Amino acid sequence: MLIKQAWVRALLFFIAYVGVYFASGAAVGIVWALRHGLANANKLLNDPTLTMAVLLCSSISLIGVALLFRKLVDRQSIVSMGFAWKGHGHEAAAGVLLGLILPGAGSLILYATGHLDWLDTVFDARALGTGLLLFTLTAFSEEIAFRGYILNNLLQQQNKWVALAVSTLLFALIHLGNANLNPVAFLNLVAGGLLLGLNYVYTRNLWFSICFHLSWNFFQGPILGYEVSGLGLQSLWHMERQGGVLLTGGAFGFEGSIIATLLLALAIGLVWQRSWWKR
Repeated sequence: MLIKQAWVRALLFFIAYVGVYFASGAAVGIVWALRHGLANANKLLNDPTLTMAVLLCSSISLIGVALLFRKLVDRQSIVSMGFAWKGHGHEAAAGVLLGLILPGAGSLILYATGHLDWLDTVFDARALGTGLLLFTLTAFSEEIAFRGYILNNLLQQQNKWVALAVSTLLFALIHLGNANLNPVAFLNLVAGGLLLGLNYVYTRNLWFSICFHLSWNFFQGPILGYEVSGLGLQSLWHMERQGGVLLTGGAFGFEGSIIATLLLALAIGLVWQRSWWKR
């Protein structure tokens, strides 16, 4: 390894991650403004197409940064980050199902209690395809970064609970700039990071977390109609919410709801129970 201390590698990567995240977003914004005219710059900042372009570019850039760090700094294979498929296909399937079940169950609770209703259905294949691409890249970039690189490195030399806590906190902190973030939403980001990191601690494999992350985001936003971590997207179903933000999640989406907190806690308990014999 180029740098022997695992925590130094993780820290340098996180600094690079933050830098590339903002730099790639700024680059896309500048190109966008120059193309459409600087006079319209303020208006363009609220353009959902620009937001989508920034997120897509950032995700691709961040995947590249993580893979370069793995090869040039860690000097280990990409597969060793947790990409082995053999024997882990059932974990990928479990991630997809859990990512559907949790927001689905939460939505049914909100619907049954009169806090949520769907008003219309609009099928837009292009919007669904764009959402799928965005959340696929987001799932890969964030899971490679926070589980495959940071947690992987910290586990090499740190106590696993310390490594899990640090990677989980960094994962939550990177979302501090998201629109309409509230304390419950931040708690749920921590819970989500804990769930995905806990599975990684016991499996050293990324497929559960990637598939859960993708399924969770795509089902919430482009299908059910929630905002996803504050990001609003064209969706298949259009909803109306009644009641306080604590229950419905408000403009942050389902991830801002206390119901999501309870369901994520249940999922963490399931992963913990499934893996107790490895502790």
